[in-house]
Amino acid sequence: MSESLPDDKYMVNSLKNGLLLMELFNKNEIVEMSLSEIATQLGINKSSAYRLLFTLEQMGYIKKDHNKNYMLDIKVVDLSHSYLTSISFKQEAYAVMEQLRDDTGTAVHLFTLDGTEIVNLQNIQPLGSFTSNILPGLRWPAYATVIGQMLLSDLSDEEVKKRFDDFSDWKVYSDATPENLDELLQAVKRARGKSHLTSWQKFNNDMVACTAPIKDLSSNKMVYALSISFPAQAFSLEHFEQHITPAIVDAANTLSKIYKPGSNW
Repeated sequence: MSESLPDDKYMVNSLKNGLLLMELFNKNEIVEMSLSEIATQLGINKSSAYRLLFTLEQMGYIKKDHNKNYMLDIKVVDLSHSYLTSISFKQEAYAVMEQLRDDTGTAVHLFTLDGTEIVNLQNIQPLGSFTSNILPGLRWPAYATVIGQMLLSDLSDEEVKKRFDDFSDWKVYSDATPENLDELLQAVKRARGKSHLTSWQKFNNDMVACTAPIKDLSSNKMVYALSISFPAQAFSLEHFEQHITPAIVDAANTLSKIYKPGSNW
């Protein structure tokens, strides 16, 4: 931790290291790691790392492949599911998202901002043959996506700088990807006040995404980002601009009216 907190004396370091270990697999889209890599990343010796891995493996959160590399196991999904269930999406909000899916023929998603990442909270699959792989719990770098830039646009420049002060992994996905903090601040500035943002094959080469803000109207603060996604060949640009863009903006506005402060969904 970068700052010493008054309650540091109550910190259980072994538990902290176990949680940090599982978080390693969220970074840089890492799927598997060796014992040595995990020990190095955590800054602990291999013996301590092995004990953590053994405990997590016995509890079903970590597993080994045939090369003795470690990866997350299915029980991690149970934790994600428990969290998402606790959010308790309101039926009326879910109905708005389903209607958006039906009206547009797209996959519909709900995202929130977590540090320098965006997290998918809800995914409604389209009715056709296309299946979205944007599942609840999925994390993406906020800087590289229009969804993240939309959510970041609700923050001040100072807060954006603070979040990305130590950030160094500026992976480039397309010519639209910010490659440093200055370029991110420019993208965030362009996003401020916009009713929607669109990424046409910029983050994912085969996909189009569009996002609109959901706000707490009592404070005018952005609470979530509603988004849709679909294969680039599914619709023409003209159809997208005439039919799909207005639909997601209307749905986001409706969700803003439904949202009540303190009512997590």
